[in-house]
Amino acid sequence: MFVNRADELAALRERWESDRAELFVLYGRRRVGKSRLLLHFGADRRMLYFEATSGSARDHLEDLSAVLADVSGRRLHAEQPLSSWRAAFAAFAELLEEGPVMIVLDEFQFIAHREPEIGSLINRFIAEHEDNPGLLLCLSGSDVSFFENEMRYPATSYGRRTGSLKLKPFRWPQIEPFVEGRSVADQIRAWAVFGGIPYYLTELDPQLPLEETILRSILYPDGKLREEPRFLLAQEGRIRDRGTYMSILRAIAAGRTRLNDIAQHVGKPHTEARSFLEVLEEMELIERRHPVTHPSSKRVSYAICDPFLRFWFRFVAPRESRLHSRSSAEWYLREGVLPRLDAFVSESAFEDVCRQWTFDNMPQAAAVGSWWGSIRRSEDGQVRSRRYEADVAVVDEAGRVIALGSCKWPQAENTDHRHPTAELEKLEVIRKHLDAPEAKLLFFDRVGFSERLEQLAAEREDVELIRVEEMRRARTIERP
Repeated sequence: MFVNRADELAALRERWESDRAELFVLYGRRRVGKSRLLLHFGADRRMLYFEATSGSARDHLEDLSAVLADVSGRRLHAEQPLSSWRAAFAAFAELLEEGPVMIVLDEFQFIAHREPEIGSLINRFIAEHEDNPGLLLCLSGSDVSFFENEMRYPATSYGRRTGSLKLKPFRWPQIEPFVEGRSVADQIRAWAVFGGIPYYLTELDPQLPLEETILRSILYPDGKLREEPRFLLAQEGRIRDRGTYMSILRAIAAGRTRLNDIAQHVGKPHTEARSFLEVLEEMELIERRHPVTHPSSKRVSYAICDPFLRFWFRFVAPRESRLHSRSSAEWYLREGVLPRLDAFVSESAFEDVCRQWTFDNMPQAAAVGSWWGSIRRSEDGQVRSRRYEADVAVVDEAGRVIALGSCKWPQAENTDHRHPTAELEKLEVIRKHLDAPEAKLLFFDRVGFSERLEQLAAEREDVELIRVEEMRRARTIERP
């Protein structure tokens, strides 16, 4: 199933219909759908698609020769493999002479690491054919740091590129085709488990309940996604001590989100632990988070970007050695996962969904994140410092706080778990501390709200209550 990606397809279509030769760069983390996008776009076009591996330059040329033979119909390429990349670009020129062609060099970083002159060869090839509108050369790959650093425009080695695009995971509003027919609450649960990576989302069978999909795809020993985190790390050439990286991700998933806690968990000095974290950041598996009001603050916490990886390292990693059979997986789903699933959703996934909803529905929002910090207040005649946190914090282009939010995803669905009025009082304290008297106060909840909070929302324009079932019907604004 191929869904969404309308803007990305439009970008490729513009290059294909251009009146000049195009060199287009597409990159993004593994499994995000780059190859699928390129293959889908090229399905009804003349295309040469070559995916490089971590092998040698000779391996690349031999494999490319076989692809050339299939596309051109010249068996000589298969019988006498190309001897150099200069010869490869000569063969590309022959293809172009026969008509418009889309040439895709996927996982291009492997080629670049083996052939130092590849950038110059590409520039020369584009220069020689720059007036030919029939050429679309796409360089694609999963090594984000390579594409953002070594290929950063206007780097002279790739200076003739005509466009680039970083392909990102689907946001929560975009996964609806994969979760259609489920309740909004179950859609959010599905997001919490499978996130926005298309490769993971395709596991969601509309005929099966979510728990059955978790069992079959993630918990069973033969599940498609059972070994996925190990695969992601194994594909990275920079990963040497895979056990430490796995331990770091497990620590963050368990709530150890600060450098000191992570370093202690993995038994590494701070400087060494930081270097491991930096690699995971470059791979876009984790991210540093700051209070949205101070993006350069030293108050840093680490978070796993991908909900699926959060789920795997929270539930699978600690139990993996005991999930050795289907029966043990079934027991663990029933006794260990499902009773804790809503608590897991409430910790991060639901907050992420609320932040995305807020960004989509507040045209003046420049950035949406969270806020945390210590606030000194007088309590019982004494001044005390207490930590406060807003699950949602919104700033405008001028950096002014324009909204604060509280998110609740209770495990029980009875009136005792409705959003308490105390949350309003907490946000008012934070609002005063941030000197944002006009900031709107938002409350998101799966179950409902206390009678007092309902009454205050009816009386006050600065208070808004958003129920989960309303979030799918909300307006999504058009942003420039």
